[in-house]
Amino acid sequence: MTQLLPNHPRLRRALVPCVILLLLIGAAIPLNRLMTRQRPPAEITAAMELPPLFPDYADVTIPYNIAPLNFTVRGDVERCYLRIGSDEYFGEAGIRFSLKEWRTLMDQYRGHSMSLELSTRSDGTWTRWAPFTIEVSDRPIDSHLAYRLIEPGYEKWHIVGIYQRDLTSFDERAILRNDMVGYNCMNCHAFRMGDPDHMMFHMRAANGATYIVQEGEIEKLNTKTPQTIGNMAYPHWHPSGNYIVATVADTKQFFHAVKEKKMEVFDMESDVVVYDLRQRAILSKASLITKDAFETFPAFSPDGKWLYFCTAEAKPMPEAYDELRYHLCRVAFDEERGEIRMPMDTLVHADSLSYSLPRLSPDGRYLMYTESAYGQFPIWHKEAELRMVDLNSGQPIDLSSMNSDDTESYHSWSSQSDWVVFSSRRENGLYTLPYIAYISPEDGKPGKPFLLPQEDPTYYDYLLYSYNIPELIQGEVSVDPYALQQAAWNRSVEQVGFK
Repeated sequence: MTQLLPNHPRLRRALVPCVILLLLIGAAIPLNRLMTRQRPPAEITAAMELPPLFPDYADVTIPYNIAPLNFTVRGDVERCYLRIGSDEYFGEAGIRFSLKEWRTLMDQYRGHSMSLELSTRSDGTWTRWAPFTIEVSDRPIDSHLAYRLIEPGYEKWHIVGIYQRDLTSFDERAILRNDMVGYNCMNCHAFRMGDPDHMMFHMRAANGATYIVQEGEIEKLNTKTPQTIGNMAYPHWHPSGNYIVATVADTKQFFHAVKEKKMEVFDMESDVVVYDLRQRAILSKASLITKDAFETFPAFSPDGKWLYFCTAEAKPMPEAYDELRYHLCRVAFDEERGEIRMPMDTLVHADSLSYSLPRLSPDGRYLMYTESAYGQFPIWHKEAELRMVDLNSGQPIDLSSMNSDDTESYHSWSSQSDWVVFSSRRENGLYTLPYIAYISPEDGKPGKPFLLPQEDPTYYDYLLYSYNIPELIQGEVSVDPYALQQAAWNRSVEQVGFK
């Protein structure tokens, strides 16, 4: 017989209570599991309405490679029982899938509709809720999402970071945090056509500069020149990788005196400039630098032949802040010469409303943008909504299923033009969170958006940060955060030219 305890009397006396405790814990595990895996009785109250899920995943369309849609059930719920076909899942206040369970489900239902039936127990009484479906698309979403996490403050910041999340799991990693580089502000991250190896971002205050990362090589640049208003912001890469278009502006803010509105962000003046990465210079013949107009939020078309941007007639600021209406326009771009070609084409004319953030689907078919009452900074506008037009037909696409009663603003396309991630404040009006929506390649019709899944579905209840500038990327950003840290603390900064 195997001897379980040593012969030494003192050691035996010390270990006996520990062994007894371990045996009791081991005996309790099946009982706890049995309590959790309770099935509802045959006689059960049936509800006509959908279950109060959070996040709301009822009747959404999801990519088959997305992370598990873990959820809680709002209210005083003691037990949960979920049926998906012949499979059963158990939980207390919600359902959490293991990655293995979820991958099995996704493989089984890929390209098909998945029917779910949830029953919950509250105060000893079971309720069977109305069944709902989840459409599992066989079209994958890009594997990663990059975003900034920032407290929704107004004048001060503390911990700010640019992060990346693996959308196929719950793995989140920092690209760079500001506690590594002097507690400064970092913003305006952008990628070349979703390529994680070609990235740009800007830092202000300590170690302030524009940082461009290409294939692991890091450039630290001063992008303000004597001929331009400020550093490059709101950047967008040319598909060739040879140019970056950006806004240069003198940006201010002020606070409203009514509770319905918190603050206003506006430009005293602004221009759109094109930076040539090969010449390390801003190109005067490719830029829109004027005194009689404010230009902002530029973007290249996927074929590189057009430069889209927003423009408004210059007005005295801040007195006329609520009179600014931005048109959505474009001009031809000559990639070989590094020049723009007039005339300017107005695509969406600003009459009573204002337009910002034009983003084209990578296949070039759809143009999505943000509409607000005035101005060009929609994140503080409760009425801001997403709009989209089919560039082939010129017809608008109904995005009412994507919009809410609160702010929708920044948006980013997947590389195959079939998924969009966008910012919304629909949950509480304070924190900006990322939502994902399917866009049908056939007709552009959107699916019901769903909140970025988290391993702990109560995560958003305690989150004190906003997701800012969510950008879909096709893989993991591989540059070492400590290499970026070293570049930031290096005092050497290269001055870009103007030609």
